[in-house]
Amino acid sequence: MKSIEYKEGPVSNEVLDRIAGVIGADKITKGERTIITPTCDADVSAAVKAVMDANGGVTTKAAKHCGDYDVVFDFSKMKAIEFIDTVNMTVKVQVGCKLEDLEDALEEKGFFLGAFGAGKDATVESWVYSEAPGIGSYKYGTVKDNVYNVYAVDCTGSLIETGYDIIGYYMSGYNLTQTMVASSARIGIITAVTLQIYPAGIMDAESFKFESPAAMQAFLEKIAQEPSVKPYHISFNCNKMVVAFQGSEQFVELDMAATEALAEGATKIDDDLWTGIEGAACMCPKHPTFYIPVKNLACFLEAIKETDYKFAGNVPDCTTVAVKLRGGEGDIEGLIAKAEELGGRFAGKCASKYRTQETNEFIKKVKEGYMGVKPKEHNFARKVTPAIIAELEEAVGKKNVNTNGMDRIIYCHDLAPLPKEAGVAFNCIPDVIVRPEKPEHIAAVMKIAFKHGIPVTPRGNATWGLGGCMPTSAGIIIDMTSKMNKVLEINTEERYVRVQAGCTWKKLLEACQKKGYIIGSYPSSFPAGTIGAWISTNGMGIGSYKYKSAKDNILNSHVIVDNGDIITTGFDGIGSYGMGFNLNQFFAGAEGTLGVLADVTFRIYPLGEYRFCGYEYDTLAGADPALQEIVQDPSVVPLHLAWSDYMHFENQRKAGIHAPDVTNLFLITFQGDAAHNDLGEAFADAAAEKNGGRKVAAEICEHEWEERCYEFRARKVGVGEIPAEVIVPAHNWGEYVDVCYKGFNEMNMEPGGIIGVMVDRSTTLFMPYYFKDDELLTGMLPFGFNFYMGDKAAEFGGRSTGLGVFFAWQLDVIHNSATVKKMRELKTVLDHHDVVNPGHVVCGMTRFGINLGKPIMSMGSMVLQTVKKMFPKDKTFQNNLKRFRYNELEHLKVLDRHHKLGDGSQ
Repeated sequence: MKSIEYKEGPVSNEVLDRIAGVIGADKITKGERTIITPTCDADVSAAVKAVMDANGGVTTKAAKHCGDYDVVFDFSKMKAIEFIDTVNMTVKVQVGCKLEDLEDALEEKGFFLGAFGAGKDATVESWVYSEAPGIGSYKYGTVKDNVYNVYAVDCTGSLIETGYDIIGYYMSGYNLTQTMVASSARIGIITAVTLQIYPAGIMDAESFKFESPAAMQAFLEKIAQEPSVKPYHISFNCNKMVVAFQGSEQFVELDMAATEALAEGATKIDDDLWTGIEGAACMCPKHPTFYIPVKNLACFLEAIKETDYKFAGNVPDCTTVAVKLRGGEGDIEGLIAKAEELGGRFAGKCASKYRTQETNEFIKKVKEGYMGVKPKEHNFARKVTPAIIAELEEAVGKKNVNTNGMDRIIYCHDLAPLPKEAGVAFNCIPDVIVRPEKPEHIAAVMKIAFKHGIPVTPRGNATWGLGGCMPTSAGIIIDMTSKMNKVLEINTEERYVRVQAGCTWKKLLEACQKKGYIIGSYPSSFPAGTIGAWISTNGMGIGSYKYKSAKDNILNSHVIVDNGDIITTGFDGIGSYGMGFNLNQFFAGAEGTLGVLADVTFRIYPLGEYRFCGYEYDTLAGADPALQEIVQDPSVVPLHLAWSDYMHFENQRKAGIHAPDVTNLFLITFQGDAAHNDLGEAFADAAAEKNGGRKVAAEICEHEWEERCYEFRARKVGVGEIPAEVIVPAHNWGEYVDVCYKGFNEMNMEPGGIIGVMVDRSTTLFMPYYFKDDELLTGMLPFGFNFYMGDKAAEFGGRSTGLGVFFAWQLDVIHNSATVKKMRELKTVLDHHDVVNPGHVVCGMTRFGINLGKPIMSMGSMVLQTVKKMFPKDKTFQNNLKRFRYNELEHLKVLDRHHKLGDGSQ
């Protein structure tokens, strides 16, 4: 990390003496380079601030190119395991801790890291700073897939926290977590991290000998197409390969038997290739490493055999192989050229060589944002003139530009009924609507907007309710769904799908399912929700429990940033290992304020079959013990876990909607091959039976699965139906159910029901919803319930979700001040004309210059809650049932379908 005005050369003795005065001279070793050995965050903060103020640079021993810096941190004294939380399944550890010591401590408690770095004396720091594959990457990914929170000292000496210790960082603003990992200390000095941990189960491995590289490749291609068989780890050394599995004994036995069948033609050998894998040649971080597509592995290994080198390696995911050279000497330029010809990369080559110029320029701006660079002079002109309209028409075609007054009004809000106050507070009617057909159209629009200082608001199908696609300063609306709504490519061999950002999730899912595949996760609004919009919120949804959120399944994307540059974030058919900043996830959570997503490449998964299981409980909270058993099992990982309480079904029936005759339903959906689904279902059955659950008919479960996107059907009686979306730690699930019921009563609400989904082993999403009359003058009062539920979630370590316009003030509530400041600095530097979806996420400035920040909105929250409690209980739904008599109308409609027509003589 170098200061903005970096001056090459040693840091003066005066600066070092000043640091010594704060942290102690015994922690500083002067020599060719100055080594600082801190013992706490305060030491790091003091040293960083002093060196940065002196226009110097600092790094750590574990970072790349540490020899280029005069001041280097040695974190060998900061090696404490601060906590192991086996309930929330996370561990917080200082970066100097050896991974071996951390694994030993977790093993004592029956848990493990999932994936971790290899090499002698590997530390948490070396694992966190590199985006390299490790032990267990095939099943659990790399550090980016397992980090919950990063504690880092920024260039000012402030300590930022990028996420949370006991819960996922979904829908919480800019994704600083994924910028800090793999940053190699260029934008901050990481002092500690919170990582996800997993129930250990058992570990077993089997070894095979293959006749040729082609046979090895064929085996890897077969196992990649399995819907349920997912090894913990795969490594090879020449023609020998070890495949390891982890989990419950029954699952591991099933996986190993399936693997032996897939390896038909190979020789099963007794060699123990698993013990000591951390130090084996196949994982050695010092060996020259190539990342090669699985489909071209044999060709590349044959090329190596023509040299003096031998090869080993590991398989970090279903389409990528990390091939390592060992032994031999000589020039490897020929092999580098061969790897690139085959669609691969050489890890020893600067990552910038594999990125476009525009992408490298953007990365430079990201660094500047973290380093506090003052942006260039801004342009906030904001006025759309006829001349600008003409420029837009020339850039994208006159047919794609719309200034019709009525159409512009339609584009001024999203799904939620726009509070009347918003129409006054914000200039929410756009000046012009643009319908791009390709990324170059978006780029042209952004170039024009950048030149003239015109706000641009990207819009999908507007299925959110927080004002995410509502303009705040008029300007240009980019309608992504009208034309950029296509599934571009489904590649089943390399297991990816390319899709335009305006496509709906339903269209994408159905296209993949026709080929026998599924996408990892998608929102409950998938019939209308669009690709770019849900990624931008970093949302949770269907499939998140098994496959994580949409951002975790991105292989590549094209994003248009403020000045019109098109950024390429990754690669279509191969993982982005060793590429530094994780740009694939950088824009998730930004809600369209850092760039406009044009198209995305997702990982896809073999479908197998769906298995629907449901269990009825006398009380919703009664499902908690069975739920916790599933969460704590190392192998039972359903595709989806969801629940609906008795009020949800009662109100649907009252509204004349078909609903199953159940009380409180817990729905568990498995996906994969039949044998694995059998094991999962048997476990769920036993857990439910032991804890008072009753299994319901498969037809009911399938019906509820088909209804997963229609949670709010009861609103057909003419009422508003609003959910209070909050996330809380999974182990508090049962307690929070009771909080929801208490909240309905305390806030005098008319409850619709309690629904929600499990997001991951640590995180659960609750959506208690209520009925309201949108036409009443007191229509804003019920929103006090949303604030109430958010406050209650915070007591458990949870929070409300999403920011948009109306909840942008929550950014200051859910993060510390240094973290929020960093997010706002990033927005300022990356969009210094404030043209990309201004007024969202990092600020809530009205057209009158009033900042809807934490002080004023916290007071408003308190007032709404207090006043709502004073009003009588809402009865909107009940009154509308009597008024509109929907049951009778539905009956009359059925009767009217059968009547005798006259003969024309009447």
